[in-house]
Amino acid sequence: MKLKVYADRMSQPSRAILIFCKVNGIDFEEIHIELSKRQQLSPEFQAINPFKKVPAIVDGRFNLFESHAILIYIASAFPGVADHWYPADVSRKAKIHAVLDWHHLNLRRGA
Repeated sequence: MKLKVYADRMSQPSRAILIFCKVNGIDFEEIHIELSKRQQLSPEFQAINPFKKVPAIVDGRFNLFESHAILIYIASAFPGVADHWYPADVSRKAKIHAVLDWHHLNLRRGA
């Protein structure tokens, strides 16, 4: 089953997921959630993401939201994603988590 990415291209975190999938050759279906029309508040989307924000993904029977969690999942779950995106080595992986945490707390504050 094809990965479904729920996104609005006006959302920077959504664009990060879409670009990551394209760069890594991941077969996915983009499902546009138009934030300006408040589509993220629909009961159907709330069943995918109870926080009512994009991006979110559905991979088979598995739902996930929050862009950093999605990036980590995709890098780990899909074959062919280069190791430099999310390395198997624990110390290198910890460095990536540090940067992702810094990014969220500094660049995305208030978003």
